[in-house]
Amino acid sequence: MDSRERVYKLLNLEEPDRVAIIDFPWSETLDRWKREGLPENVSIHKYFGYDIYLIGIDVSPKFDSFVLEEGAEYIVYRDSYGVAVKSWKGRSGTPLPVEPAVKGLTDFKEFIEPLLDPELPFRATSKRYPFKGDLEKAIARLQNDFFVAASILGPFEYIRHIVGEGVDRLLKLLYRDSKMVSYMFDRVGFFLSRVSETLESMGVDGVWVWDDLAYKNGPFVSPATYERFIMPEHTRILYPFRRRNKPSILHSDGNIKPLIPFFISAGFNALQPLEVKAGMDVRELKKIYGDRLAFIGNIDARVLAKGPEAIRMEVEPKVKTAAVGGGYIAGSDHSVPPDVSLENYRYFIELVKKVGSYI
Repeated sequence: MDSRERVYKLLNLEEPDRVAIIDFPWSETLDRWKREGLPENVSIHKYFGYDIYLIGIDVSPKFDSFVLEEGAEYIVYRDSYGVAVKSWKGRSGTPLPVEPAVKGLTDFKEFIEPLLDPELPFRATSKRYPFKGDLEKAIARLQNDFFVAASILGPFEYIRHIVGEGVDRLLKLLYRDSKMVSYMFDRVGFFLSRVSETLESMGVDGVWVWDDLAYKNGPFVSPATYERFIMPEHTRILYPFRRRNKPSILHSDGNIKPLIPFFISAGFNALQPLEVKAGMDVRELKKIYGDRLAFIGNIDARVLAKGPEAIRMEVEPKVKTAAVGGGYIAGSDHSVPPDVSLENYRYFIELVKKVGSYI
């Protein structure tokens, strides 16, 4: 059975030959693994046997990026969203917004919205885009080896970024200026739905939406706020895939438990990464939602650094429970940090394939 067949079955809550695998090592992790024997120019997807490949297009407003300030350990630059961000040099990590692109609705309408026109010729969504054939060929080529999902930034993450100050300013605006927020969600959601429609028409197998909506102790927003502002845009983005019965996956860090019924209503049929340190446990979720949702991840990335016995104790009970009846794809609960050795990670991969076999 190939990866596409395997992942389709699992996301359709059926049992294939074994559970599938997907993961996201940090760049520093790959540097370490190369020092420990990972071939220099190898595809990590093929080397470790990952089953899912994410392909996306640039959904930013496409502002020119330039450096504002540079220090010994960091760099400050305007990114393609127009946000001034501070980032480590030579280290992974989420860039820190230091000045927003949008301070009010007038800024959004004047500077951002015109650049979200899906018919601008530099956008793959445009009928005039000259390289659609190349993108279609790339997708078809990848499908020889992988389940190929459209990787799309979610509307909450998009707007959170352009208004700046982490998540705090957007949360304040939700209550202080709901008119502004509603307008931005509608316009960004429309644009992202066109991106989704375009990639689906090119033949990708499913959609993977990146939208962090929670922190360790719970969601950033109430279920009512999610239902009012975010859920309609998620539904629009998923529609091109759901109407053709293609899978829709949501990535959100943190404890998302109160929002799960609403994610199901929006049209998602799989959740990732199920962050352990935020209290997410695939065994618990399987009991409640296993007839409606598939699950991806939930292997504690901290444990992967502790050696074979700790890895076995983490992997075996979760995979054996989550794999029953299909609906589980293995991976870390966030991403793989550089304290994980290549030897430990290889052990993890082989153990998942062994424990997660249906044969």
